[in-house]
Amino acid sequence: MTPDTTNRQKSYAHIAKLLESASKSYENAALGLEQGESEEHVYQHIKKARITLETAFPEFFTSHKPPLTSKVVPEKRDFSILKIGLIAGLIVGVLYTFVVYGPTGDLSKSWKTEDFQKNVAYPK
Repeated sequence: MTPDTTNRQKSYAHIAKLLESASKSYENAALGLEQGESEEHVYQHIKKARITLETAFPEFFTSHKPPLTSKVVPEKRDFSILKIGLIAGLIVGVLYTFVVYGPTGDLSKSWKTEDFQKNVAYPK
């Protein structure tokens, strides 16, 4: 026999002993239910059997997490500074237009003293 088959034979014999122990624990739990023993006592036997099964077959009781794949997220261009600049430029442009061509610049260009006197006169 090769060392590999010897190791496999020892492993299988160990698993068989663990399964036998788990089987006896389940039989004790069933016997406890028949005899009317407490649920806690029965649960201890079942818990011992489950732990023995986990020891015998760890590949069935361990959860395998899938490997994390790093997904490349394309970067979106950030236009917020451009938007703020355009809004500020628009506001400054509107204000400049009002100052140069509108009623908010030099009032002497569009108002006359007669208009001012009529507008501030006390109503009769």
